[in-house]
Amino acid sequence: MPIETVARSLSFINWVVVSGLAAGSLAAILLLTHRSESTRGYRGFTVFAAGGWAFLAWLADGALPIPSADAPIVAASPEIDALRRLLLVGVACLATLWTLQIARGGDGRLVGLVTVSTAISALIVAAFGWSPTPLRAVALALQLLLLAAVTGGSFAAMVLAHWYLVTPKLPEAPLLLLSRTVGTGIAVQLLLFLLWQIAGLGGIGAGWDFFAILRLVIGLIFPALLSYAGWRTAKARSMESATGLLYIGLGAVTTGTILAAGLFFGAGILV
Repeated sequence: MPIETVARSLSFINWVVVSGLAAGSLAAILLLTHRSESTRGYRGFTVFAAGGWAFLAWLADGALPIPSADAPIVAASPEIDALRRLLLVGVACLATLWTLQIARGGDGRLVGLVTVSTAISALIVAAFGWSPTPLRAVALALQLLLLAAVTGGSFAAMVLAHWYLVTPKLPEAPLLLLSRTVGTGIAVQLLLFLLWQIAGLGGIGAGWDFFAILRLVIGLIFPALLSYAGWRTAKARSMESATGLLYIGLGAVTTGTILAAGLFFGAGILV
């Protein structure tokens, strides 16, 4: 693969990371809003941070290069580009509105649902705009949604763990819920890793063994173990240990996201 193709994929990797952080952390807060109790300060801060991630994704989107002829993705039409960027701006604006509603004492369930739906739509529009075939578009959309859920969920869980250090009387249920959710997302990614390998879309045996194995070990197996360990320590209310584990988990998950995005946008490999 030409080095220029690899270099061009770096902008897309950056887009995947920041847009995934935005969409996944917003979805995590919406989950907590419906399924568990958490402090208003935590929810407001995380939603505000997610809006910042969405704004960064919009900035990154404007700097995306046109894919080269030998790239595994195609250039989206101007209409798709405009829609994708509009959706990202919408996520940033809606997240700001959601933050204000939380600050005023509400939970913002309705605006939260619209915000998360808009973020998911942006990822799906991106997948179908960049993919050369409908089947490839479905696979990429699934990949992006799972990367967002795990990356953003890990970020939201790490921030929540900090809240326990300054508010020790908080119930452990919210952190347990996020830990289980992130662990489930990683388990689904592991299953898809195997399915894509069986289908011939994976990197092992296709000349990308080293990076595919790195994705498997560092980006999937290691975070899965950390997620379980974080859940166990949170259940035992050892929140300092849980915070440290979730920090490491976020780093491992982000590394795995970078590897997965790089392998797809650089070589068309799903892992």
